[in-house]
Amino acid sequence: MRTPLALAATAALACGIPRSLSEPLSISVRSHNRSSVDVYLLCGDRDAQWLGVVHGKEGRLFEVPSSRAECVRGLNFFLVHRDLNRGYWVGPLRLRAASTVHLTIEKYAGLSNAR
Repeated sequence: MRTPLALAATAALACGIPRSLSEPLSISVRSHNRSSVDVYLLCGDRDAQWLGVVHGKEGRLFEVPSSRAECVRGLNFFLVHRDLNRGYWVGPLRLRAASTVHLTIEKYAGLSNAR
């Protein structure tokens, strides 16, 4: 009789555990811009990590270690428009457990957003 109760309690607790510390964070990026854009991830305004390039009017999925997503100051994206060689910021973004990030790069820099 005690075994089913203990099993049910264990299963209920397991549902409340946030995502694994080793599970990477997925960042979905969609560009509406015609040109290629370099995407960098930063904690606050330091420690830039180049994620990769999103080519014009395409989408890409980037994965970063979950330790990188734990940023008290908030995550920022720095986007560099390759044709113009200019960049702009999107963020800060503070994540919760089991978050997914969707970054939309708009045609005009000031309209880009992350959620």
